[in-house]
Amino acid sequence: MGVSEILIETELKRFRSFQPPILKGTETPVDCENWLEDIEMLFEFLGFTDECRVTLIGNQLQEIARNWWLITKGALEQRSSRITWKIFKVEFYHKFFPVSYRQDKSAEFSNLRHGHLSIDEYLAQFFTLLRFVPHVARNDEAISDQFIRGLNPEIRTLVNVKQPINFVDTLNRAKRAEMVLWDKRGHHMIFQP
Repeated sequence: MGVSEILIETELKRFRSFQPPILKGTETPVDCENWLEDIEMLFEFLGFTDECRVTLIGNQLQEIARNWWLITKGALEQRSSRITWKIFKVEFYHKFFPVSYRQDKSAEFSNLRHGHLSIDEYLAQFFTLLRFVPHVARNDEAISDQFIRGLNPEIRTLVNVKQPINFVDTLNRAKRAEMVLWDKRGHHMIFQP
């Protein structure tokens, strides 16, 4: 056994000691992306190189996902001498997180409204969908603007009395406005979308 094989075997044992999640390929697109994010966080924590990541990832794939990777890896090896982690991720997203799904979720984000939800429920849906609009997610002001845009008119007015300075300020104002309206209505919060 060569030095590189011993190193990979050692890293595999270390990796497995953290009980990384398995992907079967039958999960929802969001579950697939969550799986990849969890794996990447572990790789970052362990300080694994690009080469090590690509080598180890096959151990976390089963069933449909494993078959996909074996076929995809073979095709990539015929086209290129080196498969990077970035290439793996591109191929992974094409297979398990298709563009059409991301576009649908992006549209869902754009159309998300507070409606009859509490601020906390609206916030949960907002952040679940935010990952599908990276151009918004990179900018605190854009996140705040979109969050405010989806609020019910009464709460939006109270939040915008003075321009919020950041998203945390926006959220705090929305929660305070919700409580004010909650108390005003005698704890019967029914919003008009």
